[in-house]
Amino acid sequence: MKMKSRLAAVLLAGSMVVSAATAAWAADEPEDGAQMMPEHAAMAETQAITDAQAMTELKVLQGEGDGVTDDYLAKPTTRIQAAILFLRLNGLEETALSYTGTDSFADADLVGGGNQAILAYLKAHPELGWTGTGDGMFDPLARVTAQQYYKVLLEALGYKQDADFAYDDTIAFAAERGLYQLAAEGELTNRQIATATMEALKAELKDGSGTLAASLAARSIIDSGKADLADYERIRIATDDELGSYLTDEKGMTLYLFTKDSAGMSACMDQRAVNWPIYYAEHLVVPAPLDPADFSAIVREDGKMQTTYKDMPLYYFIKDTKAGDVTGQGVNGVWFVVPPSGPASGESDGDPEGEPSGSDEPSGDEPQDAAGKTYEMDIVNFAYAQPVMTIEAGSSITFTNRDAVKHNVVSDALVDGKPLFETPLLDKDESFTLTFDTPGEYTYYCAPHKDFMKGKIIVK
Repeated sequence: MKMKSRLAAVLLAGSMVVSAATAAWAADEPEDGAQMMPEHAAMAETQAITDAQAMTELKVLQGEGDGVTDDYLAKPTTRIQAAILFLRLNGLEETALSYTGTDSFADADLVGGGNQAILAYLKAHPELGWTGTGDGMFDPLARVTAQQYYKVLLEALGYKQDADFAYDDTIAFAAERGLYQLAAEGELTNRQIATATMEALKAELKDGSGTLAASLAARSIIDSGKADLADYERIRIATDDELGSYLTDEKGMTLYLFTKDSAGMSACMDQRAVNWPIYYAEHLVVPAPLDPADFSAIVREDGKMQTTYKDMPLYYFIKDTKAGDVTGQGVNGVWFVVPPSGPASGESDGDPEGEPSGSDEPSGDEPQDAAGKTYEMDIVNFAYAQPVMTIEAGSSITFTNRDAVKHNVVSDALVDGKPLFETPLLDKDESFTLTFDTPGEYTYYCAPHKDFMKGKIIVK
């Protein structure tokens, strides 16, 4: 069900109407859901795996019982696990396991026999930094935070706390060395540990002799025959206060989608392709919650290969010059960052076939006048798929709830004590359309989830 309302100046008017909600690039799909590929858009191979799969192949993660299972990956990481990984990455695990000393931490009996040997070894070698939590205790089953585990990884790279960095500065120091994917996290799961460790394998050692992966392979700590897994290009997830989460390459450069593309085909050619360089990686490793099956590749009309995410080709923007730049967001109303949930359904509804004048020139990065478009905005996983959307005056946005719980869209601005606009609470797959006639910025929220579900509409 789809309902509509029109926003004119500061008055809310209009009534609900019923129409069909259809994703823009789903219009040409067969009824059975099979993808129809354009004749010239051949598929290319992209091999993608998760951080956890790579860490398992390299035997950095070894799991427990049945190995590295989904249940294991979902478990919180404990101090004893972090200590084992520290020893493993420093080539000391076998030495610790064979240690026969009996002096240990007072709470060593909380773990099994092999782990008790490890605790005794750490107690005998305080220079390794695992001196316990005080009063002779180690607290082996306590959960590990991102700060604590980044300290482990920095020491595997050859840095020492208090000599190279202060513990309170661990997160910032790690970020300067390319370790930042989990910087905003608190306590970690084993799946997140895999992501952080994969970051570290590609990082340079303090002495400049190469990467941690190369060092581990040279010492036979990881299988040298599989060490190339550490060379796979990495997809990262960045977070912005306004844009929410979005995909970047491994250097933190923002990736974009072009809403005039269709599934499995790029419409970005010639000068436009100069301004929006293509992204391609033959081998990828991706962090949770991304699914490797969502990454593929196409052979473009110009013969080049390009990586796709959920069938949509990925691009850079020529005016982004450093990690964290998002200057391509909203250009001409057709270029957007890529949220982990994928492209918002039908984001390009109503786009004209012709290119707006100067739309892809680097100097023309403001949306052009093309009133009357309709944009689609999914509400999925308790978030608005495009937290910040730029549209043209006179254009509409159709909000569709994809969650099993009810959501709505409510304006922060009040008129006579009432929200400037407010949709009804939408059931799963129910839609409501708002039309914005007046330029300005409109912030909004979901009433049942006001604390964390927020968005902004910029009307040009």
